[in-house]
Amino acid sequence: MLNKFGQCFSPAVQEQGQALFQRGLVQGVFGSDEDLRVEILDAGGAEASWHVSRNRLVPNCSCENFQTGQLCAHLWAALLLADSQGDLRKALRKCVAGKISLSTPSPAAADQEPDYQLLEPYRPGLRRPPLDDAAQEPRMNMRLRRRVPAPEPVLPGLNPACDSPEILYVLCEDKLSGQDDFLCLEAWWRQQHPDGKASCRPFYPEAGSQVFSRTDFQTLALLLRSRQALPDTSGNEFKLRNGALQEFFALQAGSRYLRWAPGGSQGRQFHRLQIPEVFAAELEFSFVPKQQGHYEILARMQTAERTFALEEIRWLGLCGAAVAGGCLFQLHFAGAEGIAWELWQAAKQQIKARTRTYSEALALARSLFLAGNPEDKFWPRELRCEVRRVQVHGVLFVKTDEYKFAGREQLHADLSFDYEGRRCTATEQQARLPGNSLNQVLERDFEAEAGLQERLLQLGFYPKGRKGADGYRLLPAKLEDAVLALVMEDWLVTAAGRTYCKPGEKKAMVKGAGLDWFEINGEVDFKGQKMPLPKLLQALQRGTSSVRLDDGTYGILPREWLEKFTALTEIGETSDQRILLQRRQAALVQALLRERLQDADGQFTAVAEALQHPPVPQPQLPPEGFQGTLRPYQQDGLGWLLTMRDLGLGGCLADDMGLGKTVQVLALLCWQKQSGTGKTSLIVAPKSLLFNWMSEAARFAPALRCRCYAGPGRERILTELQQSDLLLTTYGTLRADVELLARCEFDYCILDESQAIKNSDSATAKAVRTIKAEHRLAMTGTPIENRLSELFSQLEFLNPGLLGEKFLAGCSRIVYDLSEEQAVRLRRAIHPFLLRRTKADVAKDLPVKTEKVLFCELDEAQQQSYAELKEFYRQELLQTPESGGGKLKALAALLRLRQAACHPGLLDARLASQPSAKLEVLLERLHTLAEAGQKALIFSQFSKFLRLLEPHLQQQGLQYCYLDGQTQNRGELVQQFQNDPRTLFFLISLKAGGTGLNLTAAEYVFLLDPWWNPAAESQAIDRAYRIGQKKPVFAYRLIAKDTVEEKVLQMQEAKRSLASTLLAEAPQKGLPLQLEDLRFLLQ
Repeated sequence: MLNKFGQCFSPAVQEQGQALFQRGLVQGVFGSDEDLRVEILDAGGAEASWHVSRNRLVPNCSCENFQTGQLCAHLWAALLLADSQGDLRKALRKCVAGKISLSTPSPAAADQEPDYQLLEPYRPGLRRPPLDDAAQEPRMNMRLRRRVPAPEPVLPGLNPACDSPEILYVLCEDKLSGQDDFLCLEAWWRQQHPDGKASCRPFYPEAGSQVFSRTDFQTLALLLRSRQALPDTSGNEFKLRNGALQEFFALQAGSRYLRWAPGGSQGRQFHRLQIPEVFAAELEFSFVPKQQGHYEILARMQTAERTFALEEIRWLGLCGAAVAGGCLFQLHFAGAEGIAWELWQAAKQQIKARTRTYSEALALARSLFLAGNPEDKFWPRELRCEVRRVQVHGVLFVKTDEYKFAGREQLHADLSFDYEGRRCTATEQQARLPGNSLNQVLERDFEAEAGLQERLLQLGFYPKGRKGADGYRLLPAKLEDAVLALVMEDWLVTAAGRTYCKPGEKKAMVKGAGLDWFEINGEVDFKGQKMPLPKLLQALQRGTSSVRLDDGTYGILPREWLEKFTALTEIGETSDQRILLQRRQAALVQALLRERLQDADGQFTAVAEALQHPPVPQPQLPPEGFQGTLRPYQQDGLGWLLTMRDLGLGGCLADDMGLGKTVQVLALLCWQKQSGTGKTSLIVAPKSLLFNWMSEAARFAPALRCRCYAGPGRERILTELQQSDLLLTTYGTLRADVELLARCEFDYCILDESQAIKNSDSATAKAVRTIKAEHRLAMTGTPIENRLSELFSQLEFLNPGLLGEKFLAGCSRIVYDLSEEQAVRLRRAIHPFLLRRTKADVAKDLPVKTEKVLFCELDEAQQQSYAELKEFYRQELLQTPESGGGKLKALAALLRLRQAACHPGLLDARLASQPSAKLEVLLERLHTLAEAGQKALIFSQFSKFLRLLEPHLQQQGLQYCYLDGQTQNRGELVQQFQNDPRTLFFLISLKAGGTGLNLTAAEYVFLLDPWWNPAAESQAIDRAYRIGQKKPVFAYRLIAKDTVEEKVLQMQEAKRSLASTLLAEAPQKGLPLQLEDLRFLLQ
């Protein structure tokens, strides 16, 4: 636009217009595609306009320059405003000439208003009054907006013609009904004639009507707008109510053009009526006690100037207006419109109004007091109201309909405040609310209400309108969290058609239910509605945050309280009203719910205490027939085993490795044989330990008839079961023959290295749980290797039903990150079923064990090869998401890196002859040990690494034994190493020989590569460091410097706390590798 018409303006004029525009002196009046009118807010106060007419852009300006036929700076400034606001778009059409016509528009064209919304009325010929700084609005709000198409009142023009007739606003008594909620008035012209006389005629506003003053313009605009709200008027009649009536009082205050037309008069007789500058009036009431507890009500109208008795009021309207003393007042009824109308009608008729009873008078007194009537201190004492300050609660109603705001789905919410059942909104200004009794009122706490509004903002609600006057909006995703938070803070919330309430009193009782059972009954109170504990737990397990109550409302689940009970649904039998638990589970339940259970009959507490504090086991000597001597701590262990047997409970003998668990169990079985049970006991052990069991049984318990259930033809042994006291088998054989063995009934079922059933879902764990036995026993030095569920799986074997299948299934999927409180409770729960001693506690005579790390520095070639391999796998892992095999790729990468840190030949057999830093360090030490005749155990995860070591030992003429998973003659090799002084070294695969071997002839242990689980390494070291060892033991871990092996050491150290926490003195633990761990290792 500026380019099209700029050629018509001189540079000087453009510069002056630009300055006006930049200083913000161009005020838009209205604008459209074809019209623009502006006011220039400088000293001259010019008014400029542009109009597109007949394919021409026609200007107009009130300044002298334009009147002399020049395009002025005011018109250029107006074009700048139009260009910035997008007005005068029709001027850009090709049909509109680029030259500007200076012809003056006809008066008729100037009077014709375009069909657009005005922000401010147009006042030609009147200078705009200066705006003070406080009234100035930012320029962004000055833009004219197109009117939304809708019927608008026709506004009159404004012309300061001195001969224009005056407009009168007349209240006709005949048309005033005091009981209407509006004020009816008429508009009249009054023409003053030269002879001093005046004539009046009705005034009907039309498009071309001219009015004399700004007040008339604003008043008529108000009347025409009111006609839209009350369309049942026409002609010169108008009705005003509420805000429009308030605005009329403000416009006409002090005006001389208001008239009163008395009713019943012939013709139109107008009497001067005035609205005083202070036009507010209010009714004041008083109460006069009468006989029989009645009260006479008196009233008067108080204005700024004087007091009017009711009989002095000419007219009173419930719309909030009154005529008295020649003035029109805006009347405040103080909430007593009905009684005020009745009293005024009685005063007009000069009769007395009826008296009121005490309750009627008290209700009126409270209504007046709530409206702020200041005269209450003069009322009878019995009618005065007590002011109470109570707690306010937020009330939130969230509509289910969604709408879009800024392109996102939103929910609408309305806020109100609840004072003991009385509700109000933030937009309501009354400071008091009616109480629950007639003589009470409630004081609003505006500060607390502001705090509730602020709370909504904190939860993600955004106000619509000033301070949420139009409600709040909220993203649907935030609704659930907001509802939970607000209900627990005592808000009253209705969302998505549901009304929520917070939980109240919570109870849980336990009592005996038959010989072997307990039952738990619990409930939560939701405002008088009781919901049983099992149903609440079911709702919690479904993942919901609330539960439907009988009355249709929804109770918020007390999640923190309920979570303590979730284990009950997993270990017990649940119905709709109660939870049944076995007596053997009492210790676990009490540990988990100590503060939340009430014992109804004392049975539960007695059983739980007996389990947690059983009779102190006394040291027990082995029976006759046992060949050997038990150490004191082994006698304590035997006593504990016998006590658990007598209590009918399964136990886990979790002594540290090398403390003689086998001997203690053999002594127990000797006691069983002597007691004459006549049943066979079953021992399930890893295949590598069968030889050890046979050997130890022959040595310490020769009276026990021991048979090995393994190999071809083993089925016939079961037919001769009564001829054996002890039946030995392997986990693999048990799995294969589970149906056959499950038919037998054993005295004891004993699991050696019971961590073999650490996975409760494994076939092995399921198989051992099918074995029928009078007693059950688990033996392990590492009840927890990787995760908490491993211990729970073993406890479930020992005492079926103690933890429940659901609980075990959950443990198999979850790695527990225990808090201190959880650890204390679980330790208390499992303590009765576990016995654990460490070497440091009981084997004081054992020599010192020293563990050290030997760092091996890779040579340049091996280091370069390792670095290239590491970078390759690191890049591959970083590009692989967690899903889609990322973890498997990471494990494969780590395997290769660990192999590269040990020997290049592990990656490529053709590199077997290349040097290895670890072998160099190891061979140097082995040569020293050989010269001194000292024996050593050498462990590795990689049997190939051990095979790479063999040629070096053979070259030096060093004699050794070798054992891995394929070795058959394990017992012969153990005997050779233990007894042959020429056999100095034992090469052992960590998985094949890390458990069950007694190799106390060795003084040194070498771990060629670290393993994720430090418990496995400790077991390997304890092949030498165990009962019977007379010499100090030195264990060395060979770690390749600056490789993944250093990270493995860090992970071992970081993952020891779980087992030590639950087992008190357990020295180590391990946890399964997560993808984050794998990435850490490859950093």
